[in-house]
Amino acid sequence: MQKQSENRRRHGAAIPMIVLLALGLLFFGVYIAAAQFSATALTARSALIFLGAYAAFGLLACLFFLLKEHKQRGEEIMFETLNTKMHNMFKYAVGLPYAIVDEQGRVRALNSALQKILDADDPFYRGSISDFCGGVSLQEIVRAGVNGEDSRTKLGKFTMETIAARSDDSKAPAETLPASKIDSTVVRLPDDGRYIARAYEIALGDRISYLVTFTDASELLDLREKMERDMPAVAYIDVDNLEELTQYTHANYRDASRKVDDVLLQWATDMNGFLREYERDRYIMFFSQEKLHLCEEDKFSTLLDRIRDIRLGEYGIPVTVSIGISLDDCSMAERAKEANSALDMALQRGGDQVAVRRRDGIRYYGGQTRPSQRRSRVQSRVVANYLLTKISEADNLLIMGHRNPDFDSIGACLGIAQFGLLAGIPTKIIMDLDNANFRISTERLTTSKIYSDMFISGHKGLDLIRSGTLLIIADANNFRIIESPEVADSVRQVSGRIAIIDHHRQAGEYDFEPVVNYIDPSASSTVELVAEMLEQSETGNESDNKLVSDEVASVMLSGIMLDTNGFTRNTGSRTLDAARYLYGKGANAEYVHGFFNQDYADYVCERSFSGCSLMQNNTVGLTWSKGTGRGADDRVAAAKEADRLLNVKGVCASFALVVVDNVVHISGRSDGSVNVQLILERLGGGGRFDSAGTALSDVSLEAAVEDLRGAIRAYFAEIEDNHHGA
Repeated sequence: MQKQSENRRRHGAAIPMIVLLALGLLFFGVYIAAAQFSATALTARSALIFLGAYAAFGLLACLFFLLKEHKQRGEEIMFETLNTKMHNMFKYAVGLPYAIVDEQGRVRALNSALQKILDADDPFYRGSISDFCGGVSLQEIVRAGVNGEDSRTKLGKFTMETIAARSDDSKAPAETLPASKIDSTVVRLPDDGRYIARAYEIALGDRISYLVTFTDASELLDLREKMERDMPAVAYIDVDNLEELTQYTHANYRDASRKVDDVLLQWATDMNGFLREYERDRYIMFFSQEKLHLCEEDKFSTLLDRIRDIRLGEYGIPVTVSIGISLDDCSMAERAKEANSALDMALQRGGDQVAVRRRDGIRYYGGQTRPSQRRSRVQSRVVANYLLTKISEADNLLIMGHRNPDFDSIGACLGIAQFGLLAGIPTKIIMDLDNANFRISTERLTTSKIYSDMFISGHKGLDLIRSGTLLIIADANNFRIIESPEVADSVRQVSGRIAIIDHHRQAGEYDFEPVVNYIDPSASSTVELVAEMLEQSETGNESDNKLVSDEVASVMLSGIMLDTNGFTRNTGSRTLDAARYLYGKGANAEYVHGFFNQDYADYVCERSFSGCSLMQNNTVGLTWSKGTGRGADDRVAAAKEADRLLNVKGVCASFALVVVDNVVHISGRSDGSVNVQLILERLGGGGRFDSAGTALSDVSLEAAVEDLRGAIRAYFAEIEDNHHGA
């Protein structure tokens, strides 16, 4: 390096002499030519002028070369300073592997520590940094510097000025290397160690290079992974239906309970866990996260199938369990609370499944069997009394169902309104006043004084929200499909009082704490839940008996008839008890039957379903229509077509697709052997085990049919895999 500098200075000194000689020859030639061709002889003054011009040009040339030499010498000094300071900076980081890399990721130099790792003899490595970083490029390392942002603005910038500002005898590096965060890029080097790679920008004039350091984090990462594997998971286990089954099947409860205990104890032993029954048919368990991964790979099918193999009665009704597991990175008390919350989610989705809560959300496994009725009259009474207390404490009551309301949504809202009338507080039902189902079912009801102004639009509902307002949502728990999301958001911000009563599986967690969250997927309809609550809240007073009028009872009965398809589907003893209660209140079946009469528009919509196919060995039917442009009528027609297709011999599940306003709506129905909710959840929908729906935007009808077929195949493939795994 020094010899090269001396050669450059030697050559630089010769250039001015050559230029002066050339200028002298040039001026001498011009002077001779002027003397030769001039008409008169040149005087001494002319010679002096030529000589002065030569001296001036020579002086300018020398000045130019002197300035250029001075600039080059300054750059050489800065280069030497850089080398010295770089040495001073890293002589305190002995053993820290690093590489100097240009902007394109080409490696310019390695230090001895990195040479040892790469087993390289030459410090001047020829190749890219991605060659020994497992394919990780320089750009990835730079971007991952701090929270995914460009590290050139976050990790510190080294310039010639900051380095040269330090004295030569400084014992500290020119600038302290700022510590990156834990989310820096982790790379695996050829020694099979894992290193945290950080990139630091070095600016030299217009050229940019990077100092890439590699901090050995193998032991730290191994320790963290071991801690995560050994971190105890908390599980709450609830036997779904054992007590109810032993009552109706006349089976021996102790024998059945012992069989469940044996399966759970064996599972706890296999998991190296700790299991205790803290209440009848309820357990708590602690086990390591490492074992949980094995269960998730198996999708908990082994455990759930072993429990289902416990069958009671002459019909062999299976026993099922629901499990909530938490792995959140929090205290043990909070983890137990989250596990209990996950169990609630599993139960509200119908039971017979496992809900695993992690930092990134909840995952569900199982849910292949039809939910059995688990609620008791005591539970209905407790919920009814608690809800009535909260209504009495409110300033006013708002009630709403889902958009495009059906008879179940309308009837449930009317039933809940009876609690508001009983408490004597202002009660309003937010409804689509132009909806055909609403007009048909409330034609008589709205002529009465009590109900003439009870139904309002969502815009008017916004004006009624106060700090003491209570909002009750019926027949829906997905806030994207409720009648007025704006009202719900406003109530959540102003009063924070929202209650939910529904029979659909809970689609996901709420970002607030509901006052009441009464969800039972085993119920045939939301009206069934509300009717049972009304019956349990009656005290025997004459005023209570007159609360539910015959018109209200008729509308509520239509909701049960709709969701049970005239008491032919998903009808249990509790369903018939609710219908009996409504008949006792004066419900008129003949009047309700008129709600379901088909008009010509319905007939045209249903006739538009021209496409049809069967799959899965002719057990699943699909039908589709491009729609008639009648909006809600087309959606109703799709639901009816799905019901009609389910009546085909051998068909266990049916799906009807229709295009409404460039959105493909899908209605799914099942005879109870296929979980149509799990199928349509794959397409962003939801519902219940035997009745579900979804809507697909920005997709053609043909593409929607193919997407649905793919979801159906995936559902049955998962069931087959679970059976093979078991």
